[in-house]
Amino acid sequence: MGQVSWQQFRGNYRNGSSAETNINEKWTENEPELVLRKNIGSGYSEIIISTDKVIVMSCEKIDSLSGSEFMIAYDAKTNKELWKTAIDSMYRDSEGNWGEGPRSTPAIDDKAIYCLSSYGKLRAISMEDGKILWTVNLLKEFDNKPGWIYTSSPIQYENELIIELGGTESRGFASFDKSTGKKRWVNGEGRRSYCSPTIAEIDGGIHMIFANGSKLKSFSKTGDELWSYSMPLQGANATPLFIAPNKIFVSSKAGCFMIKVENNGVTEVFNNKSMRNEFSTSCYYNGHIYGISTGALKCISETDGESKWKQRGFGRGSLIRVGNKLLVISDKGVLKLVEATPETYIEKGSIQAINGRIMTAPSFANGIIYLRNLTEMVAFKIN
Repeated sequence: MGQVSWQQFRGNYRNGSSAETNINEKWTENEPELVLRKNIGSGYSEIIISTDKVIVMSCEKIDSLSGSEFMIAYDAKTNKELWKTAIDSMYRDSEGNWGEGPRSTPAIDDKAIYCLSSYGKLRAISMEDGKILWTVNLLKEFDNKPGWIYTSSPIQYENELIIELGGTESRGFASFDKSTGKKRWVNGEGRRSYCSPTIAEIDGGIHMIFANGSKLKSFSKTGDELWSYSMPLQGANATPLFIAPNKIFVSSKAGCFMIKVENNGVTEVFNNKSMRNEFSTSCYYNGHIYGISTGALKCISETDGESKWKQRGFGRGSLIRVGNKLLVISDKGVLKLVEATPETYIEKGSIQAINGRIMTAPSFANGIIYLRNLTEMVAFKIN
């Protein structure tokens, strides 16, 4: 079974998983084939894949003081650049430690790409030719005070685009019409953060879920607050992980917790330090959670958070799940194929896929894994 797209941050299901199952497990005999290497400029956005295009959000310097952020589309078969659209001025890393350019990952449908620039320009861009269809200037529209750049990634629900605004006086979180850019609703208070929202269907209702500051919040389709939970940790960068039918897992560098939601009431399942996601969101498979925890790949139980195993050597890496396998990239560009099993760490293959600092999670579609650093992207065929 194949999956032909990777449509948004953390994939089509917002949980870092692919429905694909036919992947090559014998890397020693048949090493993954390099099918793409291309300079793309700086940025941390995940690579987005449609049925026929590869979408990249990046930046280029004009001179030592300025530059632009761009959306770029490539032909998925030929790797040829199809169009390139400037979306905002470039974010510059004044400290020189983390790199320049966008942090947010765009979302796509058949007609458009929806992106959020570092300085708060929410735009819809034509998938066909790169023309800007509409723009909302979040700083101007909502009068939120300038501060940290926008780093959260939008998520789609039907014809809506759900995003974190970061603001007070009921201007923290919002929904926009994908066709027009018009505001559907805005509610709640929160600060601008790295953490991106997720969406869950619980008890037959839709929950728009945000982890922000010290609160985990849920909003309905119409923007009404359904519940708010005081988290036992703060500063979550990793996106909340929904585990059907009604559990939500949250982790930060301080620890992790799991809650259960019933009739819009929240019950804590566990709260411990067995998983400590600093940046990358964990993945779930068959009763267990797999994630990067203070430099190690770990497996913990969904039931009580009990640690099953850990393997060091991944730094600030990240992972996705393809079927019953984990594709794990270290922050030094080593890609490993690992069994998603709680029994023990089982490594099926390893390659040096890309060099430099790697802090962007992989993307996967059509049997191809896409990776990026702060200058280039590469892709390997592994089906």
